[in-house]
Amino acid sequence: MTEPTDEGAKSDKRPEGDAERTAADDVRRAFAGLPLDQKISTLIQVELDMLGDAFGSVFSAVSKAMDEAARTFESADQSGSATSGAGGQSSAS
Repeated sequence: MTEPTDEGAKSDKRPEGDAERTAADDVRRAFAGLPLDQKISTLIQVELDMLGDAFGSVFSAVSKAMDEAARTFESADQSGSATSGAGGQSSAS
């Protein structure tokens, strides 16, 4: 009698997993039906898309890091120039 309860608990989780498996199976079947040249073309397009996403992620991360570094240096320059500017004016007088 514990088996139906276990199956019921598993069936609650199955629809998502089944939907994902079904979609993946559909893609596999569609891909399997393509001629070889279209398979190669599709794979190249997917790889280029993934490469573009990777470059975009790296570019975004580097850009964000550079912006943060610029803000840090800018705030350090502003506080440093205010201190040195006041000192420079008093020594020049």
